[in-house]
Amino acid sequence: MSRKTPMTRDSISPEEMKEAIWKSGYLLEQRVANVLNSAGYKKPVTNPVYFDPDTGKSHEYDVYAFKDIPVYETGLHGIFPTLICECKNNHLPYVFFVQEKELFQPLKDEVRVSGMPSKIWQRNKFISVQEFTGVESFHHYCKPEVPVASQYCTFNPEGKGKSSWIAQHIEEQRGTPEQRGTIPSLIKALEFEIAEDFKLWRMDEKLKKEFIDLSFYYPVLIFQGDIYAAHIEHELNLKKCEHVQLNVEFLSSYEHDIISYHIDVICEEYLPSYLKIIDLEMEKIKRVLQQHKQKVQLSIDRIVEECKALKEKPDTYRKYLEFQF
Repeated sequence: MSRKTPMTRDSISPEEMKEAIWKSGYLLEQRVANVLNSAGYKKPVTNPVYFDPDTGKSHEYDVYAFKDIPVYETGLHGIFPTLICECKNNHLPYVFFVQEKELFQPLKDEVRVSGMPSKIWQRNKFISVQEFTGVESFHHYCKPEVPVASQYCTFNPEGKGKSSWIAQHIEEQRGTPEQRGTIPSLIKALEFEIAEDFKLWRMDEKLKKEFIDLSFYYPVLIFQGDIYAAHIEHELNLKKCEHVQLNVEFLSSYEHDIISYHIDVICEEYLPSYLKIIDLEMEKIKRVLQQHKQKVQLSIDRIVEECKALKEKPDTYRKYLEFQF
């Protein structure tokens, strides 16, 4: 008796196509891009490519967008809030395990920046632009008003009859160790965009004046479904929420060190409110740069002159432009 050839399908109905698309994250990415565009972000890009140095391959993430905020009334001076987004059409909730407040240690270098000037000359030394603008006193990474977590889970049916559930990092059960999970992908995309921004800076010997061209990065994970904060005191308490901050450590392929990262986790409906938080932070940073215009320009001039004085011109000036924490 011959073996039966497995049945295959080479056609799909319009209704089946609609159902498959609804289950995917494509529509979520488009909606996120539309919200960002309406909020003044420049031509949001869906599925941009980043290079993964661990695998030596290119991968995609979901949405990239930035907003141009002029600092002064004249010239090209500007700051650019830049969003690196992963979108998740989760059918099951995700739960984030909240840290005790006394264990949270805000670090100003978790506010990631690139561009000119990433450092400011003050009292005969360079300090980071994060310190100069005082982000520790107002940035939501440093003064969180929402739960801060370092672990999370989702759920998967368990058992023969699928009558019970198991909590696990379900997304991290697939792929190679370098490719596993949304969070590593988001961090690698962030690192790639920062590195590429510094590569754009080229030394022109005829250049007399540089200008403010500073990007402030916001990695964000956007869920279509529910997210919960889990508080463990005398018992386990779950609270449905719209915004959680995920604080994780990751081995950076660019910095060759373990780096602490802050990632915002939000529900789709919360995105407009989240963008208002960013607007307020950018306004405070802009105000400091306006108030200290001369000091900022002198810092820019000093950085440019130090780069011009280099005997050998590097392929990238990142280590000369970036403040080393």
